[in-house]
Amino acid sequence: MIRVGILGREPLERAGVRRVLEDDGRIRIVDEASETASPMVRTTRLDVLVSSHRDADEALEVLRLANTAAPTAADAPRPTPVHVVLVDHLSEHATRTLLSHGARGILLRGNSVRHLPWAVRAAAAGTIALAPVAARFLVDQYVRPGRTAEAVATARTLLGQLSSREREIVHLLADGASNPAMAEMLGISAHTVKDHIRAVYSKLGVDNRVQASRIVWQAQVLPTQPTSTQARGPSAYEGKGAPTVTP
Repeated sequence: MIRVGILGREPLERAGVRRVLEDDGRIRIVDEASETASPMVRTTRLDVLVSSHRDADEALEVLRLANTAAPTAADAPRPTPVHVVLVDHLSEHATRTLLSHGARGILLRGNSVRHLPWAVRAAAAGTIALAPVAARFLVDQYVRPGRTAEAVATARTLLGQLSSREREIVHLLADGASNPAMAEMLGISAHTVKDHIRAVYSKLGVDNRVQASRIVWQAQVLPTQPTSTQARGPSAYEGKGAPTVTP
């Protein structure tokens, strides 16, 4: 029996998820909560946590909290639950980011009823369950290698126009960091962060964070740890252009 917890803001949606999963005789709902900071992960023995979100940024925050709340060696022996997230919309970058932060199932809220039972079973069995649109983002890298290689080259050329500090900024943008968070991490003022962001947008030819993040994802470059102005090395991104490991 697969032990499942449900996390979602809307009671009606949680009830719908519960009903769909309880129709599967191999799944048992053991707990549910409405708050992202719920102690459910720490206090309840779960195999799978299903959480519903308006967007990928909210889902990413819950993944981070869930990882923080994972049992320690001092806790009673119990497995860390795998995570299936439901979101309204997906992009290539969002799919990659959610997977890299531990999601083992990614579904769209609009058609999750159709896919949720098998996604929970697959995640519990140790595989990855993706909505068709999320799977397409990843499969396209293999069935259309020429197109992918061209997109990578174009994106890396664009990022090559940025200064080392601007590259730090754009990678933090892609990670979803806020302006105050970037200022604190880099040891600069929030006003300076805004100036860097404007410069990044201008050089990349984009208008917002989503477009800038897409270029970072397409480039498949792996940044080093951001440096503050007090301890800044000669280059914040040694090994420019090194590919990341894709899911």
